[in-house]
Amino acid sequence: MTDEIGLAKQFGQSLKTGGRDLPALLAEDATFMALNVTLSGRDAVLQRLTGKDTGHVYREAAWTDAARHGEAVRITARMPDSAPQAGYILLLRFRDGLVAGIQQQSLLPARPAPATALRLTPELKALVNDALAARHPMLLAYVDETGQPVVSFRGSTQVFSDTQLAIWVRNDGGGLVRSIARNPEVALMYRDEDKKATYQFQGRAWVAADARERRQVYEAAHKVERNHDFAELGVAVIIDLDRVEGYAGLSPAGQVGRVNMRREEAG
Repeated sequence: MTDEIGLAKQFGQSLKTGGRDLPALLAEDATFMALNVTLSGRDAVLQRLTGKDTGHVYREAAWTDAARHGEAVRITARMPDSAPQAGYILLLRFRDGLVAGIQQQSLLPARPAPATALRLTPELKALVNDALAARHPMLLAYVDETGQPVVSFRGSTQVFSDTQLAIWVRNDGGGLVRSIARNPEVALMYRDEDKKATYQFQGRAWVAADARERRQVYEAAHKVERNHDFAELGVAVIIDLDRVEGYAGLSPAGQVGRVNMRREEAG
């Protein structure tokens, strides 16, 4: 009987050392599957496991925990502490003593990026300000007067300063305005599914009383939003940001362009 546990350990060791022995371990029709990736054939799988853009991930990992997982063998790749991903799990399926199928899944959660002072970058500002025009309207979450979480799209979301966002709220007596008077804690989410860019903004919301601030938020809102309130009956809600977390996209090594911003406390 084939020692599939032993073969899995040999497979992990070969990945660690650059893949010289991999051709002899892979079936000619081997397959590889990961998030948004499906490959067929030994050559394509070898390119994924040893290529310039992807092979370094497998070489940097510590391969551990080879064990049965149903009809497959599960091995774990634990990445160095400096890597954005904690690691990966590979499920190996064998046929006639060769690896015939590989399924890769990330270990969760991903490690947070190093914390930095909260200052919105030009790139983040552009994403927020162009969100509606780019067809990626931002979501706002708050807690209503009954304690129920509420999520809604807010097409008027915009950058107000290096540490603040703002939205134009057309209904000045609506649930959002009433709710933030009791509990100002809110969160917003940006997602670009094509680029996989994902950002979460957390902070405290308040209604601007200053006429200049109110006018600034209204005028900066997308024309579509202004057209819904051409009489300017709404209010400007400003959000003092406390945290911004996210990433600009995904690569074979995990998240890229990560941010982990925190508001600086007054000394």
